[in-house]
Amino acid sequence: MKLYKIGALLAVIICIIILFFSYLTWQDKLENVLAPVESVSAENDDQKEDKTEEVKSDKKVNIDALIANMDEPSQNLFVERNENGESLKVLIAGSAALESGDPGYAERLQASLEEAYADFIEVDILSIEGTSESLLDVDLSSGYDLVLLEPMTLMNNGIVAIEQEREHINEFRDKLTDQVEDAVLVLHPSQPIYGAGYYLAQIVALKEFAQLYDYAYINHWTSWPDTDNEVLKDHLTEDGLPNSKGAELWAEELEAYFIAN
Repeated sequence: MKLYKIGALLAVIICIIILFFSYLTWQDKLENVLAPVESVSAENDDQKEDKTEEVKSDKKVNIDALIANMDEPSQNLFVERNENGESLKVLIAGSAALESGDPGYAERLQASLEEAYADFIEVDILSIEGTSESLLDVDLSSGYDLVLLEPMTLMNNGIVAIEQEREHINEFRDKLTDQVEDAVLVLHPSQPIYGAGYYLAQIVALKEFAQLYDYAYINHWTSWPDTDNEVLKDHLTEDGLPNSKGAELWAEELEAYFIAN
């Protein structure tokens, strides 16, 4: 009877020892399994951080050489957005002249900007009907950083006075900066037309206005034939809009401002 009790006691002790060692073995296996998971998780976290940094820095480009021909406010805008890893939203707006040609100057400029600045820049094009008064109805809620504007000067001819055009441009800039405080408005004149009369005075007034109010101004007229030169007709349609040759010339002058070689 005593031997039976002793045997039972030994069996219990042996079971306890087996269970104890089984527990230790299981814990060791469990730690080995968990360790790689924690490592992978840590690696994934690092990769996510790296990816986040990459997404932000992807928009950064070496713009120092590209912006050399711009006015100082435009240069500062490009640098600030680039240093912050932000994209820069651009709107090319003007009369139907921006679409005239195959392609028009706006589409040509858009392609050049996107090629030069890659993902850093986002470009929209807006054709506006009517006179400069229509500028007041343009939706700028998308938050554009820079607007390249042909302020409808030719469309104003004989309809809107020079002073009114100036008021419309200033109100347009106020709307622009209401959306983006440091936004920049860059002006450039409508296309020259053959045999221009009072229109020449309007163009001179626009340039003077830009200087007076510190607007960036791209004077592409210097590359066109004079308005009394028959050669000018080779750059225009019968309606006085730029043809493909005129659109190319116009686009090249705008590109020279935004993309320095």
